Amino acid sequence: MKKILAVILALVMMLSLAACSAGSVKFAVSDLEGNVVHEFEVELTENATAGTLLEEGLKANGIDYEQIDSTMIQRIGELEQDSVNWTVWWSVYVNGEYGQVGLWEQPVADGDLIEIKLENTY
Repeated sequence: MKKILAVILALVMMLSLAACSAGSVKFAVSDLEGNVVHEFEVELTENATAGTLLEEGLKANGIDYEQIDSTMIQRIGELEQDSVNWTVWWSVYVNGEYGQVGLWEQPVADGDLIEIKLENTY
């Protein structure tokens, strides 16, 4: 009986550890010249989006940022988009592909690379 309980306890512990280690998502923030200015990794959590993890990573790394209507990034550190003339804006790439939805709608998975790049019309 003790052996059976020990096996069950070991299985429960293994499943608990597996549930806790959901993985991580990497972020890279680039300036207009393509230089990566900020780079960090955030632990993946249940129901997280690229936007929620970006906020978490910026806060954890002491990087100041500003949002517009809580769904769009205006500024990250010293880098800022032009939300008047839209000659400079933030573009999002997920694993090298241009993002098709907003950051707060973008699902993420273990090992994803989310790139936030300043781009312009020139």
